[in-house]
Amino acid sequence: MKTIRFIFSFCFMLIVSIGVSQAQQLEIHFINVGWGGSMFIKGPNGTTLLIEAGNTGKGTAKVVPYLKSVGIQPADGFDYAIAGHQHSDHLGGLAEVINAGYNVRVKNYYNGSAYTTTPVTEWNNAAAKTTAGAPVILPVGTTINLGDSATITCVARDGNIIGGGTVSVSDENDRSIALLIQYKGFDFLWGSDLGGGSIDQSCTGRSTSQVDVETSVITAISPSGASPLIPAGGIDVLFVNHHGSESSTNKNWMNLSAPAVAVISTGDGQSSNWYLPRKDVVENVLLAQATSCITVPAALVLQTEEGAPAGALTSTAGFSVGDIKISANGKGYYVVSADDAVTQGPNEVSAAGLPLTFTTDDHLPGHTPTAVLDESKLQPEGFELGQNFPNPFNPSTTISFVLPLSGYVSLHIFNTLGVRVATLLDQHIEAGRYSVKWDAGKFASGVYYYRLQAGSTGKQRKLVLLR
Repeated sequence: MKTIRFIFSFCFMLIVSIGVSQAQQLEIHFINVGWGGSMFIKGPNGTTLLIEAGNTGKGTAKVVPYLKSVGIQPADGFDYAIAGHQHSDHLGGLAEVINAGYNVRVKNYYNGSAYTTTPVTEWNNAAAKTTAGAPVILPVGTTINLGDSATITCVARDGNIIGGGTVSVSDENDRSIALLIQYKGFDFLWGSDLGGGSIDQSCTGRSTSQVDVETSVITAISPSGASPLIPAGGIDVLFVNHHGSESSTNKNWMNLSAPAVAVISTGDGQSSNWYLPRKDVVENVLLAQATSCITVPAALVLQTEEGAPAGALTSTAGFSVGDIKISANGKGYYVVSADDAVTQGPNEVSAAGLPLTFTTDDHLPGHTPTAVLDESKLQPEGFELGQNFPNPFNPSTTISFVLPLSGYVSLHIFNTLGVRVATLLDQHIEAGRYSVKWDAGKFASGVYYYRLQAGSTGKQRKLVLLR
């Protein structure tokens, strides 16, 4: 009987996996351009968008090879190209992609800023030669149809907020475009280098001269806002604005979005004193350690790679995984995967437990970022290991996991040399959802890994003890 139950569960998970991969789906690709930003999006109906292309040189070196690797050839081109704002680390590679033979058929969009540099001029000249023509301003409220009810909505641009609000902006970063991407219960929010002000400095330690545009955006699209677009439970995936800089990702951006997953586009190439992503953003906000003002659970933090050059303020708590892909099937599931194309620093795809399958986040805040989150089912349907909370921690942390079938389970802690240093669980337990506390009071500060093993199935994640 136990064997029959195991086979049924295995087949169920296999069916879910096949359903996500073969059904019409929305694809969001975060291309690892180091310090900078680049996304490729493909809708269920085949509509394609290139949103930014990294710094000058990255279009040729990173974006074009990646597009070809996922089957997007120059002859395919794109329907849309969008520059979130006019800084070179975001649009420097766009002209290179177009000059490599990628046509843009419908529109080239920008934020309407008068800011100009050589890369801006190069993109304007290249875009003018495409079918879409020279870049035009993206109006707030514009909706791009991706097919099968999937949409991209412009929710902010140059201080103009959907629903009629405005914020006075002067910094080019704060003039950034913000986009909400949705597909039948899946929600993803992106804001380029949008600022969050210093409203939570006393709580999180964030400090910036940028103004708070994030609060106006997330408030406007929340259920009681001027243009309610997201559910009470928040969204599924949050883009961490400005490469994890202390200028962005304030308490409201985090609390009202309540993401299960947060993605940071960051890496090598930044100036020597920037130290992105910052600890005050990753640890205090995204990992919810600033408990006096962050009221939602920690997110699973993924980044393209670790920031370099690094310093005392640089966070290494997120998982560095290379190019990141999110696939939503429009049937309640989305898959987060990565290709481990990390150019410097550690490769942490395995430590992050990728690929992971999530259910869409239409329930109220209070979720745990695990692979199967349907709290209405008494019997769990997927094996999963959650990210410990808090992380980093001192001196104790809690590890949660889901066991779909009863069986013998072990949960061990390992150091970076692969040596087992602690055993938290080693026994037969029934199917269910569990939380195990690790008191690391006698251990030294540093990076550790915890591994859950149930039969032939195992998952591993990273945790950080910080004293």
